[in-house]
Amino acid sequence: MPIAFSSLSHGRIAVGFFNIETDLLLMDRYFFFASDFCDWVIAWTGEDNCRADAQLVYSIQNPDMIGNLAGAIYGYEYSGFIGEVYKRFPFPKTQAGFKQKPDGSQNREIIKKIMRPFANQKRVKVIFSKTARTIGFGEYVFQQAQFQEIVSYVEDGGMPGWLDGKAPSYVQKMSAAVGGSKHWLFT
Repeated sequence: MPIAFSSLSHGRIAVGFFNIETDLLLMDRYFFFASDFCDWVIAWTGEDNCRADAQLVYSIQNPDMIGNLAGAIYGYEYSGFIGEVYKRFPFPKTQAGFKQKPDGSQNREIIKKIMRPFANQKRVKVIFSKTARTIGFGEYVFQQAQFQEIVSYVEDGGMPGWLDGKAPSYVQKMSAAVGGSKHWLFT
C-alpha cells in the first residue's frame, strides 16, 4: 500500500503500490508503472553528473477522480480510478493474501484501459541537483535520502512485501544497478 513519504515541495505525499494485482505506482497525483520507474533509476545510476530528463507519467489532477483507497480496500466506496481498479481486483479476503504480486505487469493493459477516462499522459521533467542533493520529479522535489527511501520501498515490494519474498526481475536489476552505482543520488 502507498505510504506517506516526505518531499521538499509538498510535505508528506502518498507514494507506492496501491493494489497488489498491478505494478502501477502512485506518487500523489502521478501514476507510472514500476518497471518503467526501475528502468529510469537504472539509467540514472550510470550518470556521473547532474542532468535533466523527462519521463512519461499518467496524471490525475482532480483528487476526486483518483478515488478513495480506504473505501475501496474495505469495499464501501468505489469512486474514481482507484475504485474502478478495486472493482476489478478486490482486496484479498485474508491477510495472508495481502502480498504484492511480482507478476502484476501482466494486468497492465487492463489497468491502462481503466485509467483512460481518469488520467492524461504527460511528460514530467526530472531535474538532478548535485549541489542541493535533490531530485525534482515533475512538480515534486525530494532530497537524496527521501528518494532513496522510495527506491527501497519499490525494492521491498511496498508495505506488504513481494509475494514469496521474490521481486520481479526488473526490480532485481534496479537493485543491482543502485548497489553498484557511484552516482551521488544513490550513495
